[in-house]
Amino acid sequence: MSVAWDSAPTRQAWRSYRNAGLRWLAVAAACLVLAIGGGQLALAQSRTLLTEGTATLGTVTAVEADRVSFRYDAEGESFELTLDIVSDRAYNPGEQVEVRYDRGDPATARLVDEPRRVPLIGPAVVAVFLVALIAVPVGVGSVWRALVWRRALARHPWRLARLRIHGSAVSLTVPGEEPVTARLLSTTRWRTKTLLGLDGRELWMLADGRHVLLTADGTNTLYGARRTA
Repeated sequence: MSVAWDSAPTRQAWRSYRNAGLRWLAVAAACLVLAIGGGQLALAQSRTLLTEGTATLGTVTAVEADRVSFRYDAEGESFELTLDIVSDRAYNPGEQVEVRYDRGDPATARLVDEPRRVPLIGPAVVAVFLVALIAVPVGVGSVWRALVWRRALARHPWRLARLRIHGSAVSLTVPGEEPVTARLLSTTRWRTKTLLGLDGRELWMLADGRHVLLTADGTNTLYGARRTA
């Protein structure tokens, strides 16, 4: 009996799973580049505005714990902005503040006393880094599992087994043998919907130690599980 790796659909399913992990790593790398490069670019643009922007005076309209709102006139219009306070400067309602605005886009302005302030850059950088923090372990885990599974696929053949699934717990029965019970890996739980649709049907199973691999015709991917007692 030939091993699972000898099957072209199996190799394609394995590559699909591995490539998904590589895409997660690519997303993580792109997020890091965006966070670092985009943050530096935004800060550079902020510094440019402070040195080359049109000067005017604004009036503080409101002060919160870490935010200040101010109104200023530019190019015949009145604008009001709210910025985070990143300096040690104390503001009071009604006082005048120095403002630099973009003549081409008067609604874009900075306070001279808040030179590092870039609107939304802080939350944006945090959000991008959070995506990277999620993508890195998911990608590394998927690629590592693909390498482990590659060796298992080269050692064992696929066998038809009847699937029973409840949540992430699966039971696989090969005729004449005791059922194999396992739990889907955490990174594959979002794909359990596909397996739920196969509940009670036969699919392909391969067991290698505690590793259990599943696939089904037409899914073009692999599902991993860890054998339970």
